[in-house]
Amino acid sequence: MRDAGRLAGIPGVLIHGRLDMGGPIGTAWELTKVWPDAELIVISDSGHTGSDTMRTRIRAALDRFAQR
Repeated sequence: MRDAGRLAGIPGVLIHGRLDMGGPIGTAWELTKVWPDAELIVISDSGHTGSDTMRTRIRAALDRFAQR
């Protein structure tokens, strides 16, 4: 986290399942606070293994990056 500010100018999307007990959302939240160009998307119906909603959001994020 200490050097995450060096990622400034590099866009990123962090997609996290709200129900993920194996990887709590706190780390992703903290990272978005120090990575200026990161976006955090929390999927309410998903845990660690994903869901249809998560797959849709991942695809949308990838499509956005592909358009750049």
